[in-house]
Amino acid sequence: MKIKKNEDGFLVSVTAIVISVILGLLVLYFSNSITLNVASTSNTYSSSQARWTAISGIEDIIIKLNSTGLEDIAGTYPFYNGDIIIDTTTIDVVNKIMLITSRGEHFRSNRIFSLTIHESNGDTVIFVDFDDDDDFDYGTTGKGKSGKGTFWGLSCEEGKGAGPIPVFVLTGAEDCFFFGTKIQNNSFLEFDDVDTEEDEDFILTLSLAAGVDQGNVSKQDDFQVGDYLEFFINDILIERWQGLSMGPLTPTVGNSTQIITTNFEDFNFNLTEIIGPADEMELRIAAKTNKSNKYIGIEGISLFANGGYDIVDGGYKEI
Repeated sequence: MKIKKNEDGFLVSVTAIVISVILGLLVLYFSNSITLNVASTSNTYSSSQARWTAISGIEDIIIKLNSTGLEDIAGTYPFYNGDIIIDTTTIDVVNKIMLITSRGEHFRSNRIFSLTIHESNGDTVIFVDFDDDDDFDYGTTGKGKSGKGTFWGLSCEEGKGAGPIPVFVLTGAEDCFFFGTKIQNNSFLEFDDVDTEEDEDFILTLSLAAGVDQGNVSKQDDFQVGDYLEFFINDILIERWQGLSMGPLTPTVGNSTQIITTNFEDFNFNLTEIIGPADEMELRIAAKTNKSNKYIGIEGISLFANGGYDIVDGGYKEI
């Protein structure tokens, strides 16, 4: 008896296996393709969400700058299913320029936007550069009782006021400056009252210098306890600089940490923080030195309202 092979059945089985393998490969291909597309779409969505989160942080920064200033800006804040991280960095102390960054985070995506800002001044209420004496008064003038030494005067009015201009100290002035030597106790310099708005911050800037006029640099800061310079706003003592037994004039009353050097330097005070809101301000300065070679100088005075912050040109960008 002969056995006949079923060749047709064998071919059918092989064909079925081949088709199954092809279908499996197609399913695997499309499955991987769909997974990749889903991952790509998810990454695109996450990146977009991180970007808009960072932009929302910038918008919040601008609102706070216009309302509360730089207070409470830096930090991490939740935003829907992501986070906003705000950082502040001063990049130019002289020109008061600051970089603020807003980083938006969503899952594994990060996008960062930045603002470069600088302080903007409001209206200037007082500006004195001592070209004239229309807005201020001072006393006592002229020579002392013994005919030696003098009191207050202007550097650009030779023969009037404080007498000879120092040779070695009160350096760095760009224009006329007001100064005194052998200043009688409680001699004063005062300015006309100015009206101010109670809802603004007012910044007072004084350009000051002091020194003993002699060639030996190591002795140009030799002031004694009786030598001082102080200033008042609305009869409130804001700061007093005083000699500390043969040393420089050093702050002793307020929040200033700067000593007065022989070169003119700016001293800044936020008067609204110190004395609170005021509808007018009166500035008065008093001083004393006990020798004719001890000089105190004031180059300029300005009082202005803090106008907030401006964005530096090109300072808003994605980084």
